[in-house]
Amino acid sequence: MANTHPAAGLPQHQPTQHSNQPSQPRRFQLGSSPRYANDIPTDILRWLRENEPQDYGELQPLRRALYTRESNGHWIIRPRANTAAGEERFVLVGRVSSVLFLSNKSRHFLLCNLNRLRKARRWPPIVY
Repeated sequence: MANTHPAAGLPQHQPTQHSNQPSQPRRFQLGSSPRYANDIPTDILRWLRENEPQDYGELQPLRRALYTRESNGHWIIRPRANTAAGEERFVLVGRVSSVLFLSNKSRHFLLCNLNRLRKARRWPPIVY
């Protein structure tokens, strides 16, 4: 009996390999492996979903930590070696997971998303 796809109940296509045809190299799919193997993930939006500030009191120390690049509250900043281009790298550790920042643009991206979150929840503007 042929193998069936569990969801659709349709038979799966079984590729055949002919001896006179050269095998084709496997194509690399984008996003299928981490950018830095055995390193901390760099997906900022996933980190934000997992470690989203619960209230305005958690948002202020997080923004302060990102601006000063120093630990603040329970948000921990761990410096890493600079990139080959000379930009500083650092790791931000949250309640659930951590994220690696490879550039100033990625830090700015998180700050912009935190500002959108603040506006969506109708929290007051941050004043230092």
